[in-house]
Amino acid sequence: MRAVLEYWSVLAHGLWVTVWVSFCIIVGSIPGAVILGALRLSENRAVRLTSTIIIESIRAPSALVLLYWVAYALPLVPGMPRLSPITAAIVVLALDGAAYGAEIVRAGIEAVHRGQFDACHALGLSKIQGFSRVILPQALSQIVPGFGGLARSMIKWTAIVSFIGVQDVMYVANYIRGQTFDTVAVFCVLAALYWLLTILCGVMFRGLEQLLPLNRALRSSRVELNLTSNLVSESVQ
Repeated sequence: MRAVLEYWSVLAHGLWVTVWVSFCIIVGSIPGAVILGALRLSENRAVRLTSTIIIESIRAPSALVLLYWVAYALPLVPGMPRLSPITAAIVVLALDGAAYGAEIVRAGIEAVHRGQFDACHALGLSKIQGFSRVILPQALSQIVPGFGGLARSMIKWTAIVSFIGVQDVMYVANYIRGQTFDTVAVFCVLAALYWLLTILCGVMFRGLEQLLPLNRALRSSRVELNLTSNLVSESVQ
């Protein structure tokens, strides 16, 4: 373990790269997940079919295969850009997260009572206005918990970016293992770091859940109900 700790500065750099990539792919996947999830519920059959094909085309192959394809095969296609390893990693994993997150968004929207959609129509709101101002804020109470679990998985997905040369914590751990030959200690430290990152991510999303308007309203209603119940009990006594 002492030999491993001698490389703490290199390990810290690799951890920072992992944190940065994780942040980028989680944030980057959110718009795609919301758009694809909403399109999956479109009344237009062609739109629904197109969004489904996009989602399944991204989800079907392994993320590692997509990563290799974007990093190594795409630049060989005439007119296609050559992305840096870290850019390719962020693009691929963000798209993968968006494809999986789309189903979470779809389920969250479907959990909203149908009467809310009818109310938006009755108020004369456009579909975009109704979705952004009424439906999505209510659906977030279902979407955020599911997306929090996905985000924790996405942090672990970043382990594959070392395969294309991104010097993340996995890449650095393999380097340290090659220098110290202390495999057990290196991978124990690596497991602890991933465990810490996923725990922190879970705490952040649980905190975000508490800030959602619908959840705050539900907590307020529970407090008022408890106060009413206490007053009734005291009056009876």
